[in-house]
Amino acid sequence: MASRRFRMMLTASITAASLGLSLTPAIAVETTAPAVGFDSGIARDAAFTSVPHDVVVGVGATESEIIFNWITAQGLNGQVAQLSLDDSFAAPLTVEAVSEDVNIVNTEGDFRKKAEGEYVEYRAGAVNRATVTGLAENTTYSYRVGSETDGWSEVQTLNTSTYGDDWNFLFFGDTQLYNTHSDRAEEVQNWASNLELATSENPETSFILSAGDQANHSNWDEHSAYISPETLRSYRLAVNNGNHDQYNYDAYDAMYPRPNQVDENYFFEYNNALFLSVDSNDYMDIDDDIAFLRDTVAAHGADKEWIVLTYHHSTYSQAYHMDDTRIKYQRERLTPVISELNVDLVLGGHDHIYTRSHLMNGFTPVDAGREAVAGEMLHPKDGEVVYVAANSSSGSKFYDFYDFQTGKNDENGLGFQDTVEQSKIRTYTAIWDQDKVQDYTNVELTSEGLTVTTKDAVTGALVDQFTLSKEQRDEESEVPVEDSSSESGSSEFGLAAILAPLLAIFGFVGGLFAGGGALTEVLANFGIKL
Repeated sequence: MASRRFRMMLTASITAASLGLSLTPAIAVETTAPAVGFDSGIARDAAFTSVPHDVVVGVGATESEIIFNWITAQGLNGQVAQLSLDDSFAAPLTVEAVSEDVNIVNTEGDFRKKAEGEYVEYRAGAVNRATVTGLAENTTYSYRVGSETDGWSEVQTLNTSTYGDDWNFLFFGDTQLYNTHSDRAEEVQNWASNLELATSENPETSFILSAGDQANHSNWDEHSAYISPETLRSYRLAVNNGNHDQYNYDAYDAMYPRPNQVDENYFFEYNNALFLSVDSNDYMDIDDDIAFLRDTVAAHGADKEWIVLTYHHSTYSQAYHMDDTRIKYQRERLTPVISELNVDLVLGGHDHIYTRSHLMNGFTPVDAGREAVAGEMLHPKDGEVVYVAANSSSGSKFYDFYDFQTGKNDENGLGFQDTVEQSKIRTYTAIWDQDKVQDYTNVELTSEGLTVTTKDAVTGALVDQFTLSKEQRDEESEVPVEDSSSESGSSEFGLAAILAPLLAIFGFVGGLFAGGGALTEVLANFGIKL
């Protein structure tokens, strides 16, 4: 895969045992309510300070690990992360940070106008990362980052939750906070309120997973707004790289830590599950993604009860991105491998409409035409996968239902049942919903089943729910025989052989254009929407 200008290759890692510190469970501390504001206290035209800001608590390689990430001014020494069983920090666990000087995009505006001078302002800063391992289960820690010399971040608390086989995480679709949008403050408040509701209903949540597009133009101010809700101080965060984050990858890379990075992909193990994150922006290098998936599952998936794959560009959805050439290419090349590896659940975003697929074996629905209902139990066999496309988590952007037969968005207000009766729904779709209200998804994992519950974050109404059972996982999948008119299979698209050389050329040409704006226009001519 293509290399990146900024890559944090090192993290500092000290375990509690190595310091002789006994980290026993403490009394849980209530967290404060989410902040409504989206300002880190740093003005957009001011220099970064020596006092740490934009602190992110990232997932680590395992459930007992955390990666702290924070931004400061350049030229500082001795930055550390500290954890304590109380807020006195009398005998803290102290972990040295690895610091890297970076230049982070700060300018407002459209990345495609970079050649016209709109995206030229950078601000000098430093990224600081510290990895803490050996954390105890069900333990509340107070933490802070910084130094005695330069100042400390505000003290926050985080509970590690269970390391057992019954647990949950929360999943959110595109937040995509705007820098110049007139309702940006409202969007940030919507995002903060969504997090507050989801975590108040699921307080034992182990971590928060984002489908990508945290920001719209991918500058520091937008990413700072994304991580501003106070709720995020109390939970670990895992992100995906969306196409809007990709506009300025260096800002995304500087703000969010990811464990076990392999080029732009990464993975982590959590309790009884393996999580894989693929950077779907690099679909031109899909062979590398396939190798990453096969290698990681072979090395780390054998003893896991569940395998969850995440990437930004949803493979199966009901909005207009379903017809993007890049999505069709991904659908043809990647989904057979996902089934081959017995991935249980694929979570994505990008299309801003809730969509749940039928059980899929590769690009073929094994139960097409079956009436799906919220709350149902599914019994996937070998190679059968469910794909979920999340709606917006902030209300910044919603996409209407797309009629693939006419190539137009629905203008008649059709509901789900209408699209079923009029055969406008794709054969891979089990359920879709677009009520133009931000959603959140809770994923509960046990040894026997995995339950996915999606709710409206304003009223709390149920959008969809389903459970994957392990009962028939070892049985052979009965894949329907495809005909030449299959809308999901390679017989319709025949893209792999055609697009592989073309995409390689586009990848080379893309490197010749600063900011990717010209490449975007070239790809658009081929029906590839970025």
